[in-house]
Amino acid sequence: MGQSLTLLCLRLKCDEEKPSCKKCTLRDVACTYPSTSSLIWVNRDLVSTGDKEEHGVGNGTSPPQYIPKAQEEKQSTTKEPILNLDNIDLIIHWFTKTVHTVNSPTNLAAKEICQTHILDQARKHHFLLHGLLALSALQLADSHSDPKPYTKIATTHHTQGLKLYYFILSNINRENYSASIAFSSITIMYTFGISRPGGTKTSGIELVDHLSQIFLLAHGWQSVVDAADGLDRGTGAPIFSTPHNHIGALSTDTEEAFARLNDMNHGQDMAVYMLAISTLKSVFHGLEEDRENPHVALQWAHTLPKEFVGLLRQRHNFALVIVGYYCIVLDALKEVWWLSGWGKDLFGVILANIDLPYQDVLEWPRQMIGFEK
Repeated sequence: MGQSLTLLCLRLKCDEEKPSCKKCTLRDVACTYPSTSSLIWVNRDLVSTGDKEEHGVGNGTSPPQYIPKAQEEKQSTTKEPILNLDNIDLIIHWFTKTVHTVNSPTNLAAKEICQTHILDQARKHHFLLHGLLALSALQLADSHSDPKPYTKIATTHHTQGLKLYYFILSNINRENYSASIAFSSITIMYTFGISRPGGTKTSGIELVDHLSQIFLLAHGWQSVVDAADGLDRGTGAPIFSTPHNHIGALSTDTEEAFARLNDMNHGQDMAVYMLAISTLKSVFHGLEEDRENPHVALQWAHTLPKEFVGLLRQRHNFALVIVGYYCIVLDALKEVWWLSGWGKDLFGVILANIDLPYQDVLEWPRQMIGFEK
C-alpha cells in the first residue's frame, strides 16, 4: 500500500542559480532548461486523460491519480493543481476501519487481503478504487454528526465506479476478475448501507423494493463469479468466498419453524418457494457457526432464485413471510453498520403489509427479533 499511496515531494527552492552555457553567454541571452517538476496528486477536475476504463466523470470528489506537473503548467494561464487530501483520508479509513466491517472479525486472512490485495487491485482498476472510497465515505457519514457531505462524496464515488465498471462487464478476464468480484461485493454492501432505515421516519413498503434491488445486484455478483470460474487466474484468488452448503440439524425451534414454512408452501410457485426456503435454512446454519460474519447476510442473496425476487416485488404474501424469517439474520448482524436497522424495520414493514391469515406464522421471527407490535 505504501508505494501506491506515496506522494512525491515537491521541489525545494535553492539559492543557487543554474549555470549558463558558453553559447548563450556569447549571445547575451538567458539559458532555458526543460521542466524537471516531480509528480503530485491532483484533483481530476483539473486534468483529463483518455483512459476509458480508469477514468469517469471528473468532479471534486474523484479519486486521485498520478499526473506530471509539467502538463498542468502551461505558462501562467493554467490553474495551480490542488492536492486531494480527502481521498487520502478515505483510503486510510478503509485500511484502518472499513476492512473490519466487510469480513468476520476473526478472519484475519480476509482482513489482510482487504488491506493489501484489494488496494493493489484498486490501484490498477479505478472502478474498484471508486467502490472502496464510496463504502469508506459512507461509513464516515454513518458516524459523523453531519453526514450529508460524506454521503454526497460516497454517492459520487459509487456512481463513477459503476460507470467505469460497465466498460469491463462484457470482458471479464484474468487481469480484472479479482477486482470485479471485489467491486460487486462492495457494491452490495454499499447498497445495504445507503438504503438502510434510520432516523425518526417510519419505513414504508419501499424498503421491500430496496431489498429486491439488492437481491438483483447479488445475482449480478454471482454472474461475475461464474464467469471468473472459467478463467485461468494465474496466482490470483477470489477475494470473497462463495456460499457453501451446510449439513446437520439446527436448533429444535428453528427446525420446527422451517417445517411450518414448508407446510404452507403450495400452489404454482411451489418449486421457487421450496428453493428459497432451503437456501435460507442454509443461511441459518451459517449464522449458528459465526454470528459476527456479515457475509452470512449476503449468502441468501447469492443463492436465492431470481423468480423469487419477482414474487417479492409483486408483494406475494408467502414471499413476504419468507423474507420475514430472513429478518432474523439481518437483526443478528445489526452491529455491522451497513446492516444496522434492517432487521426490525423490514420486519415491521412486512407485518404491516401482509394479509391477516399469514401473520401467525411470523410470530416466531417476531419473538426472535424482539419486535414490539
